[in-house]
Amino acid sequence: MTAQERQVVDHLIIELQGIHRELRARLAAAYPMLTEYDLRLCVMLKANLSTKEIATLLNITPDSVKKAKHRLRKKLTIKPEETILSKFLQAM
Repeated sequence: MTAQERQVVDHLIIELQGIHRELRARLAAAYPMLTEYDLRLCVMLKANLSTKEIATLLNITPDSVKKAKHRLRKKLTIKPEETILSKFLQAM
């Protein structure tokens, strides 16, 4: 990824976080154990980004995103068979 592409991606992430500021505040209050990375992932999931798109934005592999989603699901105490993580976040 070039420096210019990285700047565009960083700007996009900042814009997404700004748009979903209330979600971040609600999640941080309800689940204080969430890290900044977890909150960023929640914002991306709320924006309906796919695993592959999130991986591209964070410059990680799709498998790493899947693992992060699994850990997030555990922190939010959501069982995989109960609901889809993005639907849970849409309801927040």
